[in-house]
Amino acid sequence: METCSVAQPTSSIGLLEDPVGEFFGPLFASLRRRAQRATAVRYVNGLLTVQGRKTMRSLAEQYGGDAEQQRMQHFISNSPWDWMPVRQALRCQLQDGLDPQAWVVRQMIVPKAGNHSVGVGQSFVRMLGQTVNSQQAFGVWAAAETASSPMNWRLQLPDAWVTDTDRRRRAGVPEQQAETFPGEAACRSVLDLIDGRRDAEPLPAVLSVGVLDPVACVREFRAAGVPVMMQVGPGLQLVGADSRLQSPSGELTGANKLAESAGILRRPVYWLDPRLGLRRSCAAPIRVQLPTPQGRVPMVLLAEWDKPGPKPDRFWLTDVSGRSTAELLRLSKLVLRVDHDFEAIAKDVGIQDFEGRSFQGWHRHATLASIAHSVRALAEVGQMPSALDETALRAVS
Repeated sequence: METCSVAQPTSSIGLLEDPVGEFFGPLFASLRRRAQRATAVRYVNGLLTVQGRKTMRSLAEQYGGDAEQQRMQHFISNSPWDWMPVRQALRCQLQDGLDPQAWVVRQMIVPKAGNHSVGVGQSFVRMLGQTVNSQQAFGVWAAAETASSPMNWRLQLPDAWVTDTDRRRRAGVPEQQAETFPGEAACRSVLDLIDGRRDAEPLPAVLSVGVLDPVACVREFRAAGVPVMMQVGPGLQLVGADSRLQSPSGELTGANKLAESAGILRRPVYWLDPRLGLRRSCAAPIRVQLPTPQGRVPMVLLAEWDKPGPKPDRFWLTDVSGRSTAELLRLSKLVLRVDHDFEAIAKDVGIQDFEGRSFQGWHRHATLASIAHSVRALAEVGQMPSALDETALRAVS
């Protein structure tokens, strides 16, 4: 993979002493003013150390109360800084520290009581099985078997937000943020992070979000040169292209039917569950073709069985090449690592706690909460400077 380069802090930063500066300096090098960089570090420190809900008031109390709250509020809502260079720098930190195996896309639901928070709306949430008033966002996580951390976020806007010019203006939603379908937002969360860059050996994107159009998703990622692995339903129509199967060749067939005829291909695979430890299931890779308006795209349908029986429990469609059955299945299990770390770390550092109403405020908070998460994740795998602890962070003023 190409070396991930980020802007290095210049002598004008003059703010952070090592080892604090060693970690935060590159992350906040794109922030032009010293005061901005200082506020960013204090905000992250608050997310890491404040107990309970991370409100602007609770974060500011440890640094001086009302005056600091005003500074933080201005920094998050009004100060002119771009979060994408910070996220790109975080991507590089995580690439070096976590050695991720994939970029995992995870949906995040943020329940809301009112209707004024940017992107809020009534929608049916499949993972909850009910209609809720909420914000919906998609995070891209750098994921390894031992740890994971978010890098980028895409806030999905319901149609009522996309078409309401006045509402968008009040929340500061940019014109290019226009997708109304969750599947579009899920794909864009990865493509925004790439932004025209092409790694020599790009990591695969793993999506288990339940809202994807497989044809559109494959088209987008192939155009960007990124291999993709997505969870699909049993009824997805594919063309069998595997001579080992007793199924019609060249005809559209449901993924479930193809997998049921692949019993002889099943092999046991051991994989690491972040909650339960070493586990085993069976998997079979099936060569298929995905019909698209541009022609049939060669893919692999990976079927997984948790228990004996003809019907698989999960289906994954992928164009990731050069991987064994075991490697493909373990790649899909990175979704469980991300789910675990979302509950254990991301919630604790306040990823869902932003109370403001603006688009840029939401994204800046999400960026700094992702950095706070990365501190915890990197510490778990021994990749943080040993002196980067609460005492060192509180020393920043």
